[in-house]
Amino acid sequence: MTDTPNLGLPFIEGSQAQKHVTHNEALRILDAAIQISVLDLTRTAPPSSPAEGERHVVAAGATGAWAGHANAIATWQDGAWAFLVPKAGWCVWSSADAVTFVFDGTVWRDQRNLAVDNLPHLGINTTASLPNLLSVKSNAVLLAAVNAADGGSGDARLQISKESAAKTASVFFSDAFSGRAEFGLVGSDAFKLKVSADGSTWVEAFNVDQTSGNLALPRGLALTGVISPPQITANQNDYAPTGAATASVLQLTSDASRTISGLAGGAEGRVVSVVNIGSQPIALTDESTSSSAANRFTLGGTLTIAAKQAAMLRYDGTASRWRLMSGATGLLAAANNLSDLASAAVARANLGVREMLSTNRTYYVRTDGSNSNTGLVNSSGGAFLTVQKAVDTVAALDCSIYQVTIQIVDPGSVATFTAAVTLRPYVGLLPPIIQGNAATPANVLISTSTTAFANSGAGAWQINDLKIVTSAGNALSATNGGTIRFQNLDFGAVALYHIFVGPSSNVMATGNYAVSGGAQFHVAATGYVSLVGMTVTYSGSPAFSSANILAGRGSVVDCYTMTFVNGGTVTGPRYSASMNGVIFTNTGGLATYLPGNAAGTSTTGGQYL
Repeated sequence: MTDTPNLGLPFIEGSQAQKHVTHNEALRILDAAIQISVLDLTRTAPPSSPAEGERHVVAAGATGAWAGHANAIATWQDGAWAFLVPKAGWCVWSSADAVTFVFDGTVWRDQRNLAVDNLPHLGINTTASLPNLLSVKSNAVLLAAVNAADGGSGDARLQISKESAAKTASVFFSDAFSGRAEFGLVGSDAFKLKVSADGSTWVEAFNVDQTSGNLALPRGLALTGVISPPQITANQNDYAPTGAATASVLQLTSDASRTISGLAGGAEGRVVSVVNIGSQPIALTDESTSSSAANRFTLGGTLTIAAKQAAMLRYDGTASRWRLMSGATGLLAAANNLSDLASAAVARANLGVREMLSTNRTYYVRTDGSNSNTGLVNSSGGAFLTVQKAVDTVAALDCSIYQVTIQIVDPGSVATFTAAVTLRPYVGLLPPIIQGNAATPANVLISTSTTAFANSGAGAWQINDLKIVTSAGNALSATNGGTIRFQNLDFGAVALYHIFVGPSSNVMATGNYAVSGGAQFHVAATGYVSLVGMTVTYSGSPAFSSANILAGRGSVVDCYTMTFVNGGTVTGPRYSASMNGVIFTNTGGLATYLPGNAAGTSTTGGQYL
């Protein structure tokens, strides 16, 4: 062997003369090959005046002194070109390109084009460490598509893939590394956007279902593109106030009742809220030819936006028309506004406005009435058929400071009503009154198969001058904060209790009354009952199978200074006080004060005083 296998350095033979020549040749090769830096890789002809030690990589198709030496490293030494034939793996630095090239055994390859796989981590302008194996510190990052002309697709897509549905694939935004916003597949496969003010408490702004594509907004939606054009002083065609093309809310005023026949700026799916902030109505005319076709409204009729009301419009790009999405109270077809309707009741119904009373009112209920009547006239053609219809009508009013009476009419003989009555909440200062025949309460008979009058949180109602019997349920029931006041009632036979009062609820006698039938209890209270000062007249030997009066669970029944007529005919225990319930008679606990033929009982903290 005369040369080294890698760099081809000549060996000095054992008996060689002039050994320095061989040695110097080896040094020249080392000088040319070690830490190689070439001026360029693109020359095909040698330079005319090279400097001593100047190096080039000979390009393909070389001529002159370089002919036949493609890819070789040409070095100018002692007035001649010397050539080093590269081996695979040799590296050179090209000053012209400012790039390192690597010889792969065939060609010199730009190191920038070499594959780099399975790096444990990579930090660009910073140090990468777990869990951020790729870390970049830069004021901007650019990802650009490879154009189709350059062999790419022209697309640019960043994919973030997670392990499973319960994991997270998201983009996280921080302020000094404290989280402020995150969007992506956060803990599920639904697309979510979350925000935070402090990096610890997060609020979900929206959620897009991955199956249906439906958008859910857990928080409020703010329409912030608000403009307030100058006051409208004339009817408008192709209305296009400054800023309308990009606004989401138009706050309009007019000097008088004005019309708008079309709105410019329509684009498929665009939504605009039109708000009348003035005191005059503004009408949107339907399919008006006064405006260009693409600006018109298709509403099924001219719509009037009343003062202080609004309409939400959406542009239908297929039809090239604005359509109504929704409108608040006061958005009505012109033919249905208050001034155009003969019936004020229909107008109020259209507006969703309660009728406000300006005086006391009476509704009539008769067995020959009809619930399609007004209830305002005491005749078969004017009265309601059921008490419930009258109650529901009262609940729809604004009674203000006035009182409503529901008068149940009898024809001089017994009028029987079999429908139970659910008392409703109402608007007003004074309790509505339900009354029958004051002279002969038994002529108006409420006979039901369930509780006759039920008040569940419906405020205070007054019930007078009736007889009540039930085959199941109670006569009067007040629960959930409801109050029932009564007088001149005749409590007939009832399946459960004549009077039932739940917690936080009240029943109060405001006048004398009668008892002609039995029940399990005359009064069963877990709330408050007042019978103070009343005269109770008994007939027919009523029997109370459990007790005349029950007070339980912290309730109070005030029944002092009462008068009982024919009380001796009553059978059953006189009272039952339990679970801290109090029956106050103001007699010092006189055992025989309440009617009955069996002793009362007080247990578990109950008091009979």
